[in-house]
Amino acid sequence: MAKGTPSFGKHQTISHINCKRCGRHSYHIKMQKCSACGYPRAKIRQEAWRRKLTNRSARKAVKVLHMKQKTTRRGRPGSYR
Repeated sequence: MAKGTPSFGKHQTISHINCKRCGRHSYHIKMQKCSACGYPRAKIRQEAWRRKLTNRSARKAVKVLHMKQKTTRRGRPGSYR
C-alpha cells in the first residue's frame, strides 16, 4: 500500500460532528459519544490534567534555593566606604 495519493482517497468518511452540549467537533457518529464532554453521559467529562491548579497562593511561598544570596560590603572588616 502506498503512502501518497492513493491512500488519501480513503479519507472521505466523516467520523465526528459538532456536539449538542459542548459545541465542539468531537461527537463520534457511530459510537454516539462526545470525546470532549462525554455526552450523552449525565456528568460532563473532566480530568485533573485538563485544569490548572487553583491553589496558586501556596506556590508563591516556596523559597527558591538555586538563587544566590546578595552580599554587601557594608559591615565587613576591611570594607571600603
